[in-house]
This record gives sequence, C-alpha cells and structure tokens, in this order.
Amino acid sequence: MYGALTPYECYLAYDKLPDIITCGDILKKRFFLLILIVLAIGVIWKHDALITSLGLGSEKTDSSERAQVTVKVITQPVQITSNDRTFRAVGTGRARLSVGIYPAVSEEVTDIYFVAQQEVKENDVLVQLDSRAEDLAVKAAQVQLKDAQSLLNRYELAVKAGGVPESEVDAARADFEAAQVELEQAKLNLEERQIKAPFNGVVGIPAVDPGDRVNPETLITGLDARDTLYIDFEVPESLAGALQNAAGENRKITATTPAYLSKQFDGKILAQESRIDPDRRTVLARAEIDNKEDLLRPGMSFETEWNIKGESYPTVQEISVQWGREGSFIWLIKDGKAVKTLANIISRKAGRVLLEGDIESGDQVVIEGLQRLRPGQSVEIVGTAEK
Repeated sequence: MYGALTPYECYLAYDKLPDIITCGDILKKRFFLLILIVLAIGVIWKHDALITSLGLGSEKTDSSERAQVTVKVITQPVQITSNDRTFRAVGTGRARLSVGIYPAVSEEVTDIYFVAQQEVKENDVLVQLDSRAEDLAVKAAQVQLKDAQSLLNRYELAVKAGGVPESEVDAARADFEAAQVELEQAKLNLEERQIKAPFNGVVGIPAVDPGDRVNPETLITGLDARDTLYIDFEVPESLAGALQNAAGENRKITATTPAYLSKQFDGKILAQESRIDPDRRTVLARAEIDNKEDLLRPGMSFETEWNIKGESYPTVQEISVQWGREGSFIWLIKDGKAVKTLANIISRKAGRVLLEGDIESGDQVVIEGLQRLRPGQSVEIVGTAEK
C-alpha cells in the first residue's frame, strides 16, 4: 500500500511508516527536501537582483545613504555664448544692368562707333544702319505738314468771312493732324536706323561689321553697368527666417573669387526671392558688391560667407551633458548639493553645447565624477576647469 506514495507523501508519513521502509527511501526524501531549499534560495536571490537592477525596492534607503556619501567632482562655470552661425555658398556674379543690343529693324550696317571694353553713355550711337530712305521720308513728311498748315490757316480766315463752310475747316484741321502723325512716324523710322546705348555702361566685342545685313535677331554686342555687381546664391529653407529678418550687421557678407585668391570683397544682402523653390528647398538671395575699381566681371563665380548673429545661450562642455528618460540634462552644484537640471540642446560647436534651460551664467556644472551623482548628493569640488 505504501509503494504508491509519492516522495513528499512519504516524508509526511515518515513517523507512521512501518519498519519495512529502507534507508534508500530516507535518503531520497532528504535529497528531495534539499532540492526544494536550493530552488527557494535561488528564486529569492534572483528577485532581489531584479529589484536592484530596476532601481526599485529600498530606493529611499539607498538614496538616503548615497546622499550621505560625499562625491568628489570637477566643475566648470557655465558661460553665455551667442549662437552665431556661418553660412557659405557659391554664387554667380551679374552686372547691375546687363543687356544684349539688337537692332529694331532689318537693314545694312554702315558704321560702328565703339570698340570692346569702351565706356559709353546713355543714348550714345553704337551702330548706324542705312537710313537714306528714311531721311527722304522725313523731308517729304515735313513738306506735307507745311502744306496742311497753310491750308488750315487760310480756311480759318475764310470761315470768319463766310467764304467756306465749317466742314471744310474741320477737314483741313484733320489733314493737318494726320500730317503731324506722318512726320513723327518718319522720324521714328529714321531713329531706328541708329542703335543707341540704353544706359551708361561698358560694351563688349562688336559682333557685326560694316556692310553686314542685320535683323532683329542679330546680336550687335553686350552692354553692362558693372559699377555694382550682384551675386545670386541659394539659401536653404532652414535659414529663410534668418534671411527674412536680416538687417544691419546681419546683412553683411564677404565674397572671394578664383580670379583674386588673396582678395576679399565686402558686400551686403540686397534682396531675396518671394518664394521658396519646392524642388530644391532653397530661396534665392542677392547680394551687392561695390565694383568701382572695375576688378570684377559679370559671370564670375564667388564663394560667399554670411555670418548670422544668433541669440545667446548657456554653454557647457559636451562631456557634461547626460541623457535620461526625460531627455538631456546636466548636473549643477548648488549649496554643495548635486542638482539634476533638464536642458534642451540648441547646437554644438567645437566640443561645446549650447543649452536652453534653468541655467545661469557662472553656475558650476560637473564635468568629471558624473556617474556617481544622484539628486541631492553631497559633493566636494576638488577642482575647477578653466573656461
């Protein structure tokens, strides 16, 4: 009857079992009890280790004990730094005014009155086209106008004496006005045979010679007003706000060109495009540079540098910034205690970080001994790093 008992039941009924129970049965019972004890100890140990790793359990006790331990740290005072940025871009130069000179009519070239790189004034004649027919047309229109004027004068005197009706005077007046129009048209046709400079500037190489037959699609030369040079360059969308608000010092730029490697040209941002290019995600900006020395040419490539003034922020070394579940933070020392201070990162510059948070200039931030700190931890500052 006892052979069907489990080892645990045998253990419970040990004192009541008959003497036929062997020593082997007793050993099995004790071995099973030993296994249960070992398993229980293992479960308890694992549970404590898990609690400790999660920072649970006796947290208050641990925090109290840690706060009583003084940790040695090295600090550095917080500095206030301006979040200045430098933007560089390659741009192309263009003249303040720039046009290609084309004739208005089809005609033969008779004279050319300029050479390459010549400075010309507004309305200077650059090219003369054959105008013999137009000269005759102007003279004929002048004669016709004179006759119409004389007839109108006679009719106006005669109508007062009743010699001619009013309708004849009106017709004579209409003929006179038509003759005026014809004369103006003849003068315009004559003027179109002279190709003139539309503004002050410098002309390029003549593209035609005397005797050439030209038409409105024939390029005569180029004309540039290059006393001021514009540089067009693209600014990324992220700087569109800074570009829009740029004024005064923030509008200054510097530019260099491969033509003068050792020379730097100063300028300022003059204008910007009214919209952002949706494909490139950039906005076109235009800067102007004084070119009264006439060193620069339209079409040159330029590397522009724009220094953007920014707001001021507390600045610390990168090594002092830590990360937790709530985000980035730093340890400040106030009244000999460690204070965990949340801080948003604004930018990074040469191993330093600009932060936004409850941080003041001169606050002592921990840069060494960070891993042992807890909120309220007593600290001893054993050294202060230089700024």
